[in-house]
Amino acid sequence: MTFRLLSAELLKVRKRWLPYVLILTMFGGAAIHVWLGGYATWKGSGHEFELQSQALHTFVLPYALPALLDSGQFWGSLVTGILTASMVATEYSWGTVRQAIVRGQTRSQYLLVKLGGISIVATLSLLAALAVGLLFALLATSTAGKSITFHAPGGPSAPEAIFMIVRAGYCILPYALLAFLLAVIGRSTTLGIAGIVLYMIIESIIIAILIGLSGAAPTIRSFTLGYNVSAVLAANAIGSAKYNSMALRDIPDAARLPSAWMGALVIAVYCLIFLAITFLVFRKRDMTSGAGGG
Repeated sequence: MTFRLLSAELLKVRKRWLPYVLILTMFGGAAIHVWLGGYATWKGSGHEFELQSQALHTFVLPYALPALLDSGQFWGSLVTGILTASMVATEYSWGTVRQAIVRGQTRSQYLLVKLGGISIVATLSLLAALAVGLLFALLATSTAGKSITFHAPGGPSAPEAIFMIVRAGYCILPYALLAFLLAVIGRSTTLGIAGIVLYMIIESIIIAILIGLSGAAPTIRSFTLGYNVSAVLAANAIGSAKYNSMALRDIPDAARLPSAWMGALVIAVYCLIFLAITFLVFRKRDMTSGAGGG
């Protein structure tokens, strides 16, 4: 039954236009990252060694991988949040939430199936965008005439590269669950999308401000989601290589951040809190009236 429900969920996604728009948007973002932030910046850097080095590390493999994952995590979180809010809240406007519950689907099962569908669509979309970004990196590297190697000093092995991708995906998860929470509580696509966008932007600004403050600021910063996301992403760095990023935050620096394991633990706590609130609110919601499902 669960497989049948999940198949129906994926069928609904395939019939909608938003996922395709978001995928194309991510492809466009990968192109901007590689060709504008990397290749074009390298071409226009003149003899500025530091600018040249950062630009090269943005599009030349293997250094392009952490650069793509850094930008991809930030914007992928926004895109996944938008997709999540839309997939959840649209069910309320269609009135299908109440119908699913009335026909025998448990509330927990409904949310789990919805999460499963979102996870599959988001994972495939993000991996496709990463693949396009790596293809652009290969083309840009070839155009620049630089050697391509996955055996550069400090470069990742194939298993390490997979772990780097998993880390970036793990750092997207809490933002998707926050959008899921907002959409379930508000039964509104607008609230879910606006909430996740404002949260990420405002949080980036707050963390940047806290970095320059003393007193209780470092303690407060240590418990913020974005700060711990940066800690996990810092583990993806290849040596001391710097790169250009499209993320609206500083490039993660392991020397200034908690350990990746501590960051992962804090992220897990955020995820559990978001999930617990979502399930609690949904289980207590009145589904017998029109307000409960439409």
